Amino acid sequence: MRKEPGKKKLAGKSKVLQIKRAKIDRPSTVDRLDIPKSGIKELAENIRENGLLQAILVVENKGRYEVVAGDRRFAAMTLLGWDEIPCTIFEGNKTQVAFARASENLARENLTPIEEANIYHNLHENHGLSFEEIGKRIGKSAGVVRRRVEMVKMPPCLKEAVHEKKISQTVAEELWMMGDMTAITYYLEFCIDHGATQEIVRQWRKDYQDTKRREEKGTQRELPLTSPMKTKPYYVACDICQDPMEIGNESVIRACPDCVENVIKVIAEMEKRKK
Repeated sequence: MRKEPGKKKLAGKSKVLQIKRAKIDRPSTVDRLDIPKSGIKELAENIRENGLLQAILVVENKGRYEVVAGDRRFAAMTLLGWDEIPCTIFEGNKTQVAFARASENLARENLTPIEEANIYHNLHENHGLSFEEIGKRIGKSAGVVRRRVEMVKMPPCLKEAVHEKKISQTVAEELWMMGDMTAITYYLEFCIDHGATQEIVRQWRKDYQDTKRREEKGTQRELPLTSPMKTKPYYVACDICQDPMEIGNESVIRACPDCVENVIKVIAEMEKRKK
């Protein structure tokens, strides 16, 4: 069993230097899927007015320096044309660097579930850390970490929809369990266009899977996918003739209970005469 690294070991050591911008590279592992240009411009203006309040964190790599934390600040200073960048030099192993980078990204308020999943996936797959170790370091349960990492395996269409906040993680998980890309794509469009909760999508999934099972057993011929927006008909007995009547097709007459009873009696008498 891997021994949990202590906090002092993970923290590493640091020193501050002014480094030529031309010698600095962006992170080799970028957990953020997109960095809005408008945000970089706004940050650049803030730095122009107030100066750089916090140096970026870099690690030395074969005579060059790679950004560990502060990628947005580095992009903003590049936009401003700074020749030298104030840098905190991080001295630690690859796992310590990965945790330092993950810590900054996980602190962002607008982090999406997919970006979070990429961070955990990197720590798990590329640095050999267990879900328990990751969870202990970031203050979350191993189950939460595992569930996020599983999202990396989702089809691109689902990951994109979650990242762009068009659907929730729970809805994506229900769609994924359909197990058929045609069905996933079909129902995903309904979720995006009309909105859907986890409970609604779960029912769609169950109906779809039940239909597939019946087809496989030969008890039902193959049918095209039906719109989930189409509701099943429900019937009630007509108060007068007692025949089945689809709800929504009924006619409403305002009448007191005595009059309704008299109408029913009259119609019943007319039916007897016909016989």
